[in-house]
Amino acid sequence: MQGSARSLAWVMSFVVACSARGNEAPAGPTDAGTGTDVPAAADTPAGTDAPVGSDVPVTTDNPVATDVPAPIDTPVATDVPAGTDVPAPIDRPVAMDVPAPMDVPPASTASQQIAAVRATIPGPAALRVDGAVVTYLVPATLRSDGTVSPSDPAGFFVQADRTGPALFVAVNPATLSPPPAQGDRVGFTVTQVSSPTPSTHWAAQIGGYTRSATGVAVGALLQDLSGASDLVTNLLAYEHELITLTGTVTSDFGSGGTGFLQASIATAALPADALLKLRVPTDLRTTLGLRNGCRFTINATPMWRFDVTAQASAWRAGDISGITCPVPDAGTVTDLGPETGDDRIWVVRVGDGVSTLSGTAVPVNIETYVGGVAGATIALPTVALGSNRPLTLAGNAGAEGTLTRSANRAWAVLGGYTLPVGTAVVGSAQGPRVIARINAAGAVDTRTVLGTTVETAAIRGVVSVDGSEFWSIHSFGSNGDVVYTAYGATSGLSVAGRDVFRGINLFGQQILAANSNTTSSGVFATTALPRTAGSTIALLPGFPLNMTLSPYGIAAYDRDGNGALDVMFLADDRSVLSGGGIQCWRLIGSTWTQVGNVTGLTNGFRMMTGRTNGANYVFYAATAESRARLQRIDVDGATLVGVVSTIAQAPLNTTYRGVSFAPR
Repeated sequence: MQGSARSLAWVMSFVVACSARGNEAPAGPTDAGTGTDVPAAADTPAGTDAPVGSDVPVTTDNPVATDVPAPIDTPVATDVPAGTDVPAPIDRPVAMDVPAPMDVPPASTASQQIAAVRATIPGPAALRVDGAVVTYLVPATLRSDGTVSPSDPAGFFVQADRTGPALFVAVNPATLSPPPAQGDRVGFTVTQVSSPTPSTHWAAQIGGYTRSATGVAVGALLQDLSGASDLVTNLLAYEHELITLTGTVTSDFGSGGTGFLQASIATAALPADALLKLRVPTDLRTTLGLRNGCRFTINATPMWRFDVTAQASAWRAGDISGITCPVPDAGTVTDLGPETGDDRIWVVRVGDGVSTLSGTAVPVNIETYVGGVAGATIALPTVALGSNRPLTLAGNAGAEGTLTRSANRAWAVLGGYTLPVGTAVVGSAQGPRVIARINAAGAVDTRTVLGTTVETAAIRGVVSVDGSEFWSIHSFGSNGDVVYTAYGATSGLSVAGRDVFRGINLFGQQILAANSNTTSSGVFATTALPRTAGSTIALLPGFPLNMTLSPYGIAAYDRDGNGALDVMFLADDRSVLSGGGIQCWRLIGSTWTQVGNVTGLTNGFRMMTGRTNGANYVFYAATAESRARLQRIDVDGATLVGVVSTIAQAPLNTTYRGVSFAPR
């Protein structure tokens, strides 16, 4: 809400300042037209329509109130009957045939008064604003998290002319009578001016509030700033004014203040200005599914700011439209990896190497391998540091610690607990669950937490399209949930569930989750990426309606190239003799059918990832042993014959969990 250190001296010469905007369309009659050069009717008593503080001269010896004084050497026609049209002097024509719209103040006096408030030193004041139009309201009840920070109070915005200026009145609309509504023409006396930062002035307290009209069309005040190249550099001249803007999100969303998120955006005029952002409430961003790459249009909201950052803002779902987001290519959603060359593999290792693994919280590390050769180890934090939270896991929970790579291949993601090492029965211990996002360089970001939604549930796995939003699976004993949350958020939303899932992956716009209980076992899927409560995730047709399978990891492919999922391999932790290992399932017609198991295996597996190799496959998986081994399995696509090589075995008092191709 702050701005540059530009002087506010321009406000007292407001008309000149506004005319300097290079991006505005030619002025025409609007709801906010000024009409200052239109003389009053001749039968109007002198001075009666000149607002207080007007700089329009009033001639006391002439019944015609006009802002064009007669030439000095021309006598005033005092004998002209009232109501007779008096032509303007020949050398100073007045546009008498262009009347101001009836619902617009007859002059820009309200704009001058707003400018005076904005130029006033913060503190007590007695500044009247009359005839301004209410353009937008922000009620205190807007924020679902129940918080209202000092930098985002309830209030309303007023404006009188299309090119501003505008004013934010930081007074809860519900406390005024009658409560202001969009399109009201109002008056009030500003009794306290506040400055949240040196560059921003608000009306913090008002008195003498009145409403003189309702239903004024605010559309004529709207400016399209998509082509405004000075939106950031001249932010002072735009703040709080009613705007529309079309842009594209160009970064992940991060914190934008209490209850808000923001992301960098590009417009036609500003394709790469780091100080131009889109700002939305956290829950609205979740509802709309906004993320990096999405195109959008702000419909009609005030221009917000924080310091020198310009924040095009939406407070409600109706404030933003035309959202189009890139759809991940189905062929890149699973870990396909390179067709040839050395594979780069990451595997999650839990345990400290000293204590026997149990349900107690233990530290987490990620071992890295290139072509089977060990590289650097990435340590997850065990204590809070800056914005990062701790991330621990239970030592003996085989379904925890799923590691996946985002669909755009930029991130590895992992879920865990913010509880400290040594916390007993950490899977059900109360405390925030946390999501880690790790880039190709091994930089760990654990600022995203899930709040009270699942703070006593076990967290098992996480998937992401591009690192800006996450879907995680959780277990509440015999029940489970799929939870959606945005990057940097402090709470999540349960979007689907009531089943306990063990493994999770993405394919296109589908979440795939592995499950095994008395009424079903196999792979469940959504029809789209769920971002709202009440979404469904259902067992795919063909998988058994009993506890026949014991699946964890999922590798999914489109082998016929039509964009639809048609082949899946499942890691099953049962013994090979009992049907465990790696199973191959194919979509035949509309039914999933198990076509066989990979041969040549000696153990069941839990976590797994894989890629195609021509008509064949390469998988990397962690065995279901207490000291798991990381193995590579080369599989013939036609015969399902597998050739196994062991890359590493977990050290004593540790084990391996999730396996993923490394981010790029």
